Amino acid sequence: MTTPAGRKPFFISTFPLRSATAMPHCTVNGCRYFYTDTGVPEDRPNAETIVFGHGFLMTHQLFENQIEALGDEYRCIAFDWRGQGQSEVTAGGYGLWDLTDDVAALVEQLGAAPCHYVGHSMGGYVGFRLAMTRPDLLHRLALVDTQAGAEPLGKRLQYYLMLAFVRLFGYRSLVMDRVMPIMFGPAFRDDPAHRADLERWRTVIAANDRRGVFRTGVSIFSRADVLGRLPEIDTPTLLVVGEDDIATPPATARDADGRLSRSELVVVPQSGHSAPIEQPEAVSRALAGFFERGGDLS
Repeated sequence: MTTPAGRKPFFISTFPLRSATAMPHCTVNGCRYFYTDTGVPEDRPNAETIVFGHGFLMTHQLFENQIEALGDEYRCIAFDWRGQGQSEVTAGGYGLWDLTDDVAALVEQLGAAPCHYVGHSMGGYVGFRLAMTRPDLLHRLALVDTQAGAEPLGKRLQYYLMLAFVRLFGYRSLVMDRVMPIMFGPAFRDDPAHRADLERWRTVIAANDRRGVFRTGVSIFSRADVLGRLPEIDTPTLLVVGEDDIATPPATARDADGRLSRSELVVVPQSGHSAPIEQPEAVSRALAGFFERGGDLS
């Protein structure tokens, strides 16, 4: 993905706001949250709203291509989770159920309910829980490169060590050179055309406050397994996963798909853990088709 000409880099909001009243921050459960809001399309006053929740280490900009593709048909809201991007680093409130309460309050405060919720990775962990506790806030649920199970012990220990290093020493090459292959698949990393993109996202990741990343990471990587609760979810759900995702492999998405009563699964070729960046058109098409169809999934 290449940053479009004229688009400002990194944490500056990149999405055109249709409403002059759209605010860059709002206070949610004691945390100052940064968000962007395209507003309702002028020619679609009854347009539905899509709320985008990014993955760990990323920011709202993860979904910039999807917002560009869908923004003419939908009101699109994207935000930075507490402790990441431009949102406030708080002392606590990083548990997944806390973050679920955050996004529920954000949706209500911005008058976005019921909405389509799109969650990537950590944002997907929250999405499962939102559908369990506040289905009234949702039209449809799209979960990208995520899983409902607990973090495997080996990965958990690896991630804890990386988090401790970042907290103590910062985003040095020793850890960043291990983070990038987890975040992006080989097809994207090895393509010279994406060299500038990789550097851009490496910089975005390293701009996150170390305290917020540590507190968030310790919480999400110690999360409980909710696979047994997936049959409770009645919201139509789309699962999207990169075929080369090593953080949340396709097998975990297939497992969730088999347990959900109203779901469909899309595996994205030549993509790792950041499908919205690595294969933006494929992800945008999957989302557009899913939201446009309406009706029920069997």
